[in-house]
Amino acid sequence: MREMAKLGAILAVFCAIGAGAIAGVNGAVKARIDENNRREAVLKRQQVFPAAKDFEARVVAGREVFLARDAGGAALGVVVAAGPRGYAGPIGITLGIAPDGTVAGQAISKLDQTETPGLGVKVTLASFRDQFRGKDADTVRLKKDGGTVDAITAATISSRAVVYGVREALAWFRSAFPRGLEGATGG
Repeated sequence: MREMAKLGAILAVFCAIGAGAIAGVNGAVKARIDENNRREAVLKRQQVFPAAKDFEARVVAGREVFLARDAGGAALGVVVAAGPRGYAGPIGITLGIAPDGTVAGQAISKLDQTETPGLGVKVTLASFRDQFRGKDADTVRLKKDGGTVDAITAATISSRAVVYGVREALAWFRSAFPRGLEGATGG
């Protein structure tokens, strides 16, 4: 019995040392991970609104958005995040919505999704993403669903997920800004 207590105490010491080491490493790299995530988010906002010189964080209708402004302070639109479920997990979409409620741009990086390599991962390609530009919530649909967006061959679930995420974000914009950005942007 005494031998088991001794082994238990040794095991507890090793577990405490291991937990402390993991906590120490986490503490050491957490700030760097947070900073890298912040930089990546800024790059995606700049990708969807290249002309923007400033992005003002706001919470509108319970959702964090970034108001994109040009050098003169005029509103270019808002940046909204969406995370629809794809074939293998959520797909992180950064969507730029123009003042009139249409898609201004879209960013999905390879790190934003876990779709099937070689197939679903093609939702990150500009040739797929750019099909959404200029469309509104009523017109964003796959061709096989009566719309104008070409699905990625053999990746219909991933394609449909992106369409769903974009439509959801556009519908949210329409309800949060029923008259577009006019009068809702401040100055």
